Amino acid sequence: MRVPYLFVLLLVGVLAAAPAHAGKVSYVDGRGQWVPTGCTAPQAPVAMDRNPEAKANDMNARVAQHNAFVVASQDYMACVSAEAQHDAEAFGQLITNSAQDLINQTQKDVSDSSTRVRAKAAQ
Repeated sequence: MRVPYLFVLLLVGVLAAAPAHAGKVSYVDGRGQWVPTGCTAPQAPVAMDRNPEAKANDMNARVAQHNAFVVASQDYMACVSAEAQHDAEAFGQLITNSAQDLINQTQKDVSDSSTRVRAKAAQ
């Protein structure tokens, strides 16, 4: 499937105009995907073994690791949400501006053509 020219133009514009912390947009085989670039996903802690002989301190340390992972995951999700919101607003504005530029250019082309037709008719 061929990617529409306007979409590629808009995509290039978003990637070129977006700040370095903006997400990355890709479009392959008719499918678009956005991934954040300013957020780092936390790594899940190693699962705790089911060992009835495990020491309480070890278990408490694993629970603390899990709790830290939960907090880091919440921070990550908030970061993804904020970055997505920013990119969505920027992309929406880019589309609006690009559409207006195309409309303005088309109106100019029509006006220029009208001027040429009138000039030929006046000769």
